[in-house]
Amino acid sequence: MKRLTTPSKNKSYTVEESAIQPALGGYTGEAIDKLAGFENFYEAIQSQQLEIEKELEKLRAQDKSRTVRFKQLLANKLSNNNILIQLKTYGIE
Repeated sequence: MKRLTTPSKNKSYTVEESAIQPALGGYTGEAIDKLAGFENFYEAIQSQQLEIEKELEKLRAQDKSRTVRFKQLLANKLSNNNILIQLKTYGIE
């Protein structure tokens, strides 16, 4: 992954001017697009977590907590949770 940010001494980050451009109502550019990708990824993981929780509850209500489908959903939930924890560790939440 091509890194666009450079750490500064005050625990902040900068990007080269070529990575962002002024646009109507804000900014655009490669750095903004990459940020949007991370935000979209985070929102997708959160959305998946909600859907997985609903499906797990549905399977529990049907007494299907020993099925392969239930176990796979549970594994997905744990994997997603681990991703969210890692993102939170780096201040992305």
